[in-house]
Amino acid sequence: RMLQRSSSSNYIVRNDVRKGDKQVDNDKSRLLVISNRLPVTIKKDASSGEWSSSMSSGGLVAALSGLEAKSFLWIGWVGCEVEEQDQETVKDMLLKKYSCIPVFLSEKIADQHYNGFSNGVLWPLFHYLPGDIDYDEDIWKAYQQANLQFADVVQATYTPGDLVWVHDYHLMLLPAILRQMQPAAKMGFFLHIPFPSSEIFRVLPCRKELLRGVLDCNLLGFHTYDYARHFLKACTRILGLETAPNGVHHKDRFVPVGIFPVGIDPDKFLKTMDTPEVQKRISELQTTFEGKRVLIGVDRLDYIKGMPQKLLGMERLFQKYPQWQGQVVLIQVAVPSRQDVEEYQRLKREVEGLVGRINGTYGNLGYSPVHYMFKSVDMNELCALYGISDACVITSIRDGMNLVCQEYVCCQRQRHGALILSEFAGSAQSLSGSIMVNPWNTEELADAFHQALSMSSQERLEKHQQLYKYVAKHTAAYWGLSFVNELKRASAHENDILRTPRLERASAIEGFKATKRRLIVLAYDGTLVPYSAIPILCRPPPRLQAILKALASDPSNSIYIVSGRDRRTLDSWLSALPVGVVAEHGCFMRLPGQGPEAWQQMVPEVDSSWKDTVRPMLQHFQARTPGSFFEEKEMHLTWHFRNADAVFGALQARELHMNLDNLPVDVVMGSKNITVRSYAANVAGVVKKVFQDISPPDLDLVLMMGEFNNLISCADFPQVREECFFTCSVGKRTKFEKAYLNDTAEVTELLDALARETGTPPSPVQSQIHAAAHNKVQSNAYAEPLSFSILRQAAKLARAASQFGESSAAFLKKLPASATWS
Repeated sequence: RMLQRSSSSNYIVRNDVRKGDKQVDNDKSRLLVISNRLPVTIKKDASSGEWSSSMSSGGLVAALSGLEAKSFLWIGWVGCEVEEQDQETVKDMLLKKYSCIPVFLSEKIADQHYNGFSNGVLWPLFHYLPGDIDYDEDIWKAYQQANLQFADVVQATYTPGDLVWVHDYHLMLLPAILRQMQPAAKMGFFLHIPFPSSEIFRVLPCRKELLRGVLDCNLLGFHTYDYARHFLKACTRILGLETAPNGVHHKDRFVPVGIFPVGIDPDKFLKTMDTPEVQKRISELQTTFEGKRVLIGVDRLDYIKGMPQKLLGMERLFQKYPQWQGQVVLIQVAVPSRQDVEEYQRLKREVEGLVGRINGTYGNLGYSPVHYMFKSVDMNELCALYGISDACVITSIRDGMNLVCQEYVCCQRQRHGALILSEFAGSAQSLSGSIMVNPWNTEELADAFHQALSMSSQERLEKHQQLYKYVAKHTAAYWGLSFVNELKRASAHENDILRTPRLERASAIEGFKATKRRLIVLAYDGTLVPYSAIPILCRPPPRLQAILKALASDPSNSIYIVSGRDRRTLDSWLSALPVGVVAEHGCFMRLPGQGPEAWQQMVPEVDSSWKDTVRPMLQHFQARTPGSFFEEKEMHLTWHFRNADAVFGALQARELHMNLDNLPVDVVMGSKNITVRSYAANVAGVVKKVFQDISPPDLDLVLMMGEFNNLISCADFPQVREECFFTCSVGKRTKFEKAYLNDTAEVTELLDALARETGTPPSPVQSQIHAAAHNKVQSNAYAEPLSFSILRQAAKLARAASQFGESSAAFLKKLPASATWS
């Protein structure tokens, strides 16, 4: 199984790592397996006080059997409270005998974490039963506390180079906690249950915390594509993250998402079937059910397993196909589960009521249609029951994977029994040789029973061969080794991406101090100010204005702000600052110190008739995409979909882009917007030439912050040494910029540090004065036409005063009387 290469990530997630028919793993790095429970049961003798232990069986134990050549430690809860004086004894025993490291939880925390939040909230919600969740803050705090205690144990165990594999919904906060403790750790997370639709998941109060918790991994694994797709949509709708078909862009990283359907250990069942004990038991059961067709069902007594639906389908079989009355037996093994929970007690009564009704209606003294076994059965008995059955029935209403079907297939080498499988089980996406059913459709279920019982021997053989081929290949060991190998590849790939370093503030400041002529080019939206759902609210805050003014006060600095916004908006926000401004992505420019009347058009006049064609298209998409809008500028038309539904908006954007590609216009995909302009406007080339022309010959430092995508490179300024040419993206790493910063706050802090090196750092008082003046101008308290020109005059005089060393008093005497307020 493979997710195709994504154009946005250039990364492939796959789990078909084989050499011939045998997997290989030559890496000797240590693996830390972290699950809620250890695969060990411990018990303290009441009389002697001695601790004993025994290894448990389970799917995860079998899955890790393929990693025997790898050194690994298993970290998890021991299943009971251990008194403090016994903890070292238990820890030494588990480490020496089983390579296990225990996490000791108090009885209260363990109960609230496992029974309260994990199984009382996450389990029903992830299985599409939100009405059954019982959420409160106490159990959520216990869940957090348990994850913190797990993290402490992992931190104490971890050594650099270890692979960390976190398992299942009990520990969804753990990766984020570990990432803070060990930023370079190689971590993977696998979810063993379904991930629900985002419409279900979003009802959870702590939904964002859980998503962010797992997104700090290097690899996320799910059983099926549906589960991965639901997770990606949740990241988009709830966190507003950009996703690809095979992963998520989170912070400054791309987190791959892979599909890894788990399997079983076929050899274990094949060997058990060949034992004399099982063969003897099969003979006994065949004698007991001689002349009858046998259906088998093996399920935990859980509301997700669809046991009532199965029994209703059996009842409908006898009604719709009466020829099967007295001829068919259903053996239903119901493994006890959470018997102290009221919902499970209610389910048990419902199932037993249906069993009694069917047996009372269609049975007699010598025949019971349903043989109900409310107990666990051992391996020999289970294999014998599988071996005598004509069909296995799995009617889960929602199931992460369900491996009973694979166990049944392994035990059917002689009989070639049919498999009836719910389409809501994860295995349904892999076992195409089964009879798929909707367990809620009783008629369809009865028809499937009839089809399985009536199937010819040749058809049964062909379907069984198809099923067995898949089960034999995709074993538990194959799943485990595939995930680990993929985790190593994902970690190595991320290391390549992470080679784009974070901009070192110290080196930037040192370069700034050591140079005399500097060009600073800053993108506006997403670099100086955060993106906003309402673009008009992206005004520069007073502190940022004070910092830019302080930087611009140094004649050694030439500062330019580049934006896609129109001239009028930028004038209203930036005219008080002595900086150069580039509007509409380079179509217009004014130099530092120039006023609104000094804008220069950087592209030639072009025929604007293209707008008459594009404008109706944008209006159409605005009408059909709630929350979107378009704005018309002098040289551009821009459609914004930041406020639209994240998924629908992205779909509409792709469709609009495809339609625009057929027109003779230039289409630019921005951050949640699409900008359209004439082909004749060669903006990038013009802006590049202008920056070259206005730069002095003695320029010795260039600092560009924002995603300019190689608009300017070091080669364009031969007079600037490479170590003094800084390009920096904001928000995420890119392949074009040499470094990155996390967000606009880090940009502001860096600019503030540079401003302090000019000798005139912005003080808190200056910021307050500037804010007051800014507010008064915005409220038209000073609406005289000369206000802005007076401010510009004052800025020029201030620069002159600083050059000639004049005092503040001498400088103030030169100001016009009407400008003293500034």
